[in-house]
Amino acid sequence: MCGRFYTDFDDEQYREMLALLYLKSELDAGLLMLKNGEVFPTDTVAALDAAGPRAMRWGFARFDGKGKVINARSETALEKNMFRAPMMTNPGLPQTGRCLIPASGYFEWETRENQKIKYKLRPAKEGLFTFAGLYRSEVGQDTPVFVILTAPASGGISFIHDRMPLILTQEQREAWLNDPTSAGKLLEEGVQDIVYEPAS
Repeated sequence: MCGRFYTDFDDEQYREMLALLYLKSELDAGLLMLKNGEVFPTDTVAALDAAGPRAMRWGFARFDGKGKVINARSETALEKNMFRAPMMTNPGLPQTGRCLIPASGYFEWETRENQKIKYKLRPAKEGLFTFAGLYRSEVGQDTPVFVILTAPASGGISFIHDRMPLILTQEQREAWLNDPTSAGKLLEEGVQDIVYEPAS
């Protein structure tokens, strides 16, 4: 799963996206709450949909109103009612769809005996990367909300956790955002070469 990730306002690519976001949505209240550093569920971050960058908050409301759903399993995203509509939406509809969540790393915990060990993970290819996400608008929210898709962990990191975020390559991003048919095929094609280090 993915329950925390990391953004870095000092990253040049991230700064470029933030500049576009501020130009596009000067009056968006969500921009004032953009999180930098370690991101937690319900935080607001910069995300990308087919129309470009926008502020989004992490977590779908549960059907019963109790808590948030922060991840969606890639294997069942086309079957679950909560995720099927965003998965199959054509670009250009502002209420729901597929998105990309830029990050510099994510965190996971290994359970070893009676302790939890925190790791920072990222693709072996350095630089800004993107999680595959789904978003929708919800009543009472000033920005859209998103979930991060997850997949079985690659072999090198499965000792830490059996799930990992679905990370798309730069070449896969456009298809994810703009083509529902291709997006469905990408659910099983995320980046597998992941490196890790103990997090302080």
